[in-house]
Amino acid sequence: MLHDLIPSFDAEVAKLNELAPSGWIMGFNLTYRGPEHLHNGYPDGWRKIYEERNYFFGDPIAAWTMLNEGAIRWSEVKIPDMRGVMPEARKFGLNYGVAISRKVARKRSFLTISRADREFRDDEILTTQAKFSLWNDLVVNRASLTDGEIDVLRCFRDGLGQAETAETLGISESTVKQRAVKACAKLNAKTRTQAVALAVARNYL
Repeated sequence: MLHDLIPSFDAEVAKLNELAPSGWIMGFNLTYRGPEHLHNGYPDGWRKIYEERNYFFGDPIAAWTMLNEGAIRWSEVKIPDMRGVMPEARKFGLNYGVAISRKVARKRSFLTISRADREFRDDEILTTQAKFSLWNDLVVNRASLTDGEIDVLRCFRDGLGQAETAETLGISESTVKQRAVKACAKLNAKTRTQAVALAVARNYL
């Protein structure tokens, strides 16, 4: 599903693998049943132990993402590790890491990345946080499209032209054009047709 929601998803995964060779995990729209969308790139051995021992309840990094927004190095998280999750993680090369958390429209999403050799630099954290914010908008927040922009795309999807859309929505043609231009920019679409196709594929409409 994330392949449909995030442009060039495979290429972005490759970049994350290069930045975080010890692994990473990304989840969107977390509920009591778990994330709506999840991609787990941690080593299989660590994933198995984490699940078998139910480490989520007691993981200080997971707890931080549930309680905070922003980005933080694992070494700066002050939540007690009562179950010894982090020493166990280090056996799999998860020595250094960063946790990123964002909440949009009461929907929380997170990304954690790790490597064995060094702390992540400030520029790496800022770049990753910016990308994650964009992905979050695409997956959870309808690419930050306004209701008006969604209405215009919906009319285009239904085969209406610019004049018909203006009449249907009770707005001017110039407003239709303006909303279409903004929708294309937010969806990184070159044409209105492509914008509609992307909005449909991502269930924005």
